[in-house]
Amino acid sequence: MSNSLYFAYGSNLDRRRFSRRCPGATVVGRARLPDHRLAFTRYSSKQKGGVADIVPEPDAVVWGALYEVDEACLAALDGHEGVPQAYRRGTVRVIDDEGVEREAVAYIANRTGAFTPGREYLALIVRGAREHGLPEEYVRAIEQVETHA
Repeated sequence: MSNSLYFAYGSNLDRRRFSRRCPGATVVGRARLPDHRLAFTRYSSKQKGGVADIVPEPDAVVWGALYEVDEACLAALDGHEGVPQAYRRGTVRVIDDEGVEREAVAYIANRTGAFTPGREYLALIVRGAREHGLPEEYVRAIEQVETHA
């Protein structure tokens, strides 16, 4: 079985959460997805609010972490992400810290609207962003997203 790169940009940035889902995954480093923005386009009854998505938008950027994962990890993530009802696997072209463009798997929401994320869910994203050393300006922008209890 071959390994793939996985681009985490939402709650899977949180290392504790991700290591429970994919214990054999290896952190490769930071990456950015150009011409996309972070949005909350799907309601999750489990999270009681909006969940993260990557939406095409010129001149915007989504930062995240690259993990090396195997097929068993992707299968586990498919279950956690609710494939194919809630999310679908897609391929994105990200740029790593060395400026190299890399192809990675990302989960893209089956959009149902615009929703406010819950405070705890957003906190997972912020904590993971800090753990991976994402740019401070980007982390502060996430912290400014309106939430609800």
